[in-house]
Amino acid sequence: MARAEGILRLLIVDDSLTGADTVINAIRTAGHAVRASREHTLTEIEHALANHTWDLLICSDAMTSPKPPEIINLIHGLAKDLPCLVLAADKASEEALFTCGAHDVILLADIKRLQFAVDRELTNVFNRRLARRNERALRESEKRSHALLESSRDAVAYMHEGMHIYVNSAYLALFGYEEAEDIDGLPFLDMISVDDHGRFKSVFRQFTEQSETTAPETVTVQCVKSDGKIFKASIEFSHARVEGENCTQVVIRDEAMLTGSDQQVQLLRDHDFLTGLYSRMRFMDELEQAIHAAAEGNGDAELLYIVLDEFQSVKEKVGLGISDVILKSVADLLRKNLQQDELIGYYSDRVFTVIIPSSDNDAVDLRAESYRKVVADYVSHVDGSTVDLRCSIGISHINESLSTAENALENADRACVQAQHAGGDRIERYHPLEDKKAESGGSSTEWQTKLEQALQNDEFCLNYQPIVALHGEEQEIYEVLLRYKQADGTILSAESFIKHAAQFDMMGDIDKWVIRQAIDALAEHQQKFPKTRFFIKLSKQTLCTREYVDWLCATLNAHNLDGRSLVFEISETAALEHIEQAKMMIAQLKNIGCEFGLEHFGSGIDFSQSLSVLDVDYLKINGNFVQNMAKDAENQAAVKAIIEMTKQAGKRCIAEFVSDANSLALLWRLGVDYAQGYYIHEPSDKLDYNFEDDDL
Repeated sequence: MARAEGILRLLIVDDSLTGADTVINAIRTAGHAVRASREHTLTEIEHALANHTWDLLICSDAMTSPKPPEIINLIHGLAKDLPCLVLAADKASEEALFTCGAHDVILLADIKRLQFAVDRELTNVFNRRLARRNERALRESEKRSHALLESSRDAVAYMHEGMHIYVNSAYLALFGYEEAEDIDGLPFLDMISVDDHGRFKSVFRQFTEQSETTAPETVTVQCVKSDGKIFKASIEFSHARVEGENCTQVVIRDEAMLTGSDQQVQLLRDHDFLTGLYSRMRFMDELEQAIHAAAEGNGDAELLYIVLDEFQSVKEKVGLGISDVILKSVADLLRKNLQQDELIGYYSDRVFTVIIPSSDNDAVDLRAESYRKVVADYVSHVDGSTVDLRCSIGISHINESLSTAENALENADRACVQAQHAGGDRIERYHPLEDKKAESGGSSTEWQTKLEQALQNDEFCLNYQPIVALHGEEQEIYEVLLRYKQADGTILSAESFIKHAAQFDMMGDIDKWVIRQAIDALAEHQQKFPKTRFFIKLSKQTLCTREYVDWLCATLNAHNLDGRSLVFEISETAALEHIEQAKMMIAQLKNIGCEFGLEHFGSGIDFSQSLSVLDVDYLKINGNFVQNMAKDAENQAAVKAIIEMTKQAGKRCIAEFVSDANSLALLWRLGVDYAQGYYIHEPSDKLDYNFEDDDL
């Protein structure tokens, strides 16, 4: 266990000095050097948590106030990664505290158990800190490597099996491309003149057969720009590894690209041209440094996320040119409002961000109010009309619990959205507990009421995502995805509420609602596109419902549809848990023309078991394998094994969660039948995918 100076920084919450001494002596007896502090009021505890770094908190349940749940809520509210142990006076108190959220509940008299729990929680917290430190170090290393590549005057690319997987800005400029996406998945051979293909292949083949320790290989060939122009280039190959995967580094040197000074490049990188404030990239660097400082115990900070309310309306009113002038004026005013050690950046179109090096909530609230007032006091007169600005500000902590700058920005952005939903021109602070509750939509009981109302009032809705053919038979297939419309208009995916529906045995009714709505939509859509088919998920509850297929037949008949229009799917684990019911359901559905698929295939320990006992038509490869397969050799091997096994069994396989061009290209080479994912098409409430124009 590596900790600063080998000292255990312990915060004890107890109104008894004797009780605190007993705890300290027990921990010291176990071999820990303890630096302890004792507090017994909520105000004192909050001040201690906000202004100091602790390794462990131990609180007594014997106090009248505050009680352990209040202390734990305070820890969560301040977003502190701090293990909390609760000492209970007797067995009855111990059992009552099991649900309070503590890392452990220990009888006051059980010294051995306390010492064991302290060792365990210290090991865990220091491992978490070490993981965050390593993660930050890795990001810094990757950032430096990426920055070196991006600032390189040489054109640099990385290839895997002859395909581009990374190119820097100089490479794009050299070949005349604007975005990296324009070159994703493009074979490197396409960048070489046809006349030089033979010589290039010969040199490259000789290079690939050499060991990784050999020197780089160089070849001079004619290259082709995006507009077809030819230019002569010297290409250097060397062996490399990117994210653990063997690949080839390609460096193309062109003296014509060496323009501009390093100082000018750095200036343009660090400062926004319009406002003169720190650019987004430079501000992110500063935010990462603030997070690193907090993690090392050098002081917390807070982030302000300032958004100009309804600025799009201002743009439409005064035009783009005048709106830029307004942004520049606001930036100047915000800069003048800065205090010592505060940093400000221009993050995006109408967003400014400020780092305040303080963990004093009251002081930061006052600073946020001063920024809000600066914007509120701004008035501009344009062509006889008045431009009156307002802003919303979100505040989030920058402390040891954060792993990335993006986390801090997301938290501040969420708080800012709350301020905007409340009418704007106000300040909101991010509260982790409230955010978790908002994400889950409340307690399970609240969800039961919501879901019952949703069924009664049609507050659910459907999205559709196309499943496209790569090597399989051409079909027009959509997967049907359930969504829930909240009162504020936001849409939640099924993952947010499905566990609550299952808890209250509501999945059978929800499945029927989905199928009724889907069949309504399919019947209408087939009038113009008769080949369209739907993939529809079934729950475990429906799988075990005997009369379900009879109900389905009646519903299909009412819409003049037959079972061939539908493919039903259920997760592999659910099917294996209810194997007899699954076999019966599959047989019944096939009797009426439906097909059947297993979702998340590969989740089980033995892939072959599902294939040997279930007569299914489709296997959907577990998306966790597909999502990172281009960067993960183990996932790639698992996907390859599943595809080969599927073909041997005469089944059709579908890869879900396809999120990038590299994964799609790899799936093509591996021979997958069908693909589905955000890279191909996001879920939509419209059935508008053009299958005939599909060039995948």
